[in-house]
Amino acid sequence: MDKRTAERLRVDRIHVAPRALELSSSMAQRRFKYIWTPLHVAVAKLQPLPTGLVRFWLQQPGGHVVITHLSSRYEPGEQLLKRHSLHNVAYVGLSDLAQDSLEVLVPMGHLLDHLLGNSGALDGQWLSEGGGVDSGLRQLGARVVELFPLGHGFDEAACSDVRSYFARSFALYMHDRRALNVADPLMERLLRTQLLAGAFWKRRGEWAAGSHQARAR
Repeated sequence: MDKRTAERLRVDRIHVAPRALELSSSMAQRRFKYIWTPLHVAVAKLQPLPTGLVRFWLQQPGGHVVITHLSSRYEPGEQLLKRHSLHNVAYVGLSDLAQDSLEVLVPMGHLLDHLLGNSGALDGQWLSEGGGVDSGLRQLGARVVELFPLGHGFDEAACSDVRSYFARSFALYMHDRRALNVADPLMERLLRTQLLAGAFWKRRGEWAAGSHQARAR
């Protein structure tokens, strides 16, 4: 993504929970001397995302990343942070972030799956279930549905359900694309040539330009 979009993402959507560093493991405290450092590390992990995809994310009414001392996970729906209401939150554990763990990216995979599928609504299909906020994304989602029963998920969790299959495949792609290509070349190709390809998002001119027209489709 470009620098301007990365800065908007950091400011608008990535947060640190109160006392997150203080309550984290000693390893995390040694790794992160200052509370703002994990923010920049989290943004760096998302840097390979296409600008158009991140602009789509920023146009949605919800979709936040909260860095916490607790375990990494995704929580759809309303969440509270410093008495502020956030919707659809990917929680990133500081210990996972300090270890450069794959698990950091799994909640973000769930978040994008939800937003791309139905803009983060509490009901309706996620992308991995065949949903999609436009016809191109619905076609992509249908392809994920087709791939899941082939059983090429790279670990037990990825084979457990289609949402986990998508989120963990996304995470491995971002963490080690070659490893995903070995385990599941069809999913690696789908992510590389479509969802995480700049050209895929350039065809969605409204999102690529940062306008809000695409949500009216």
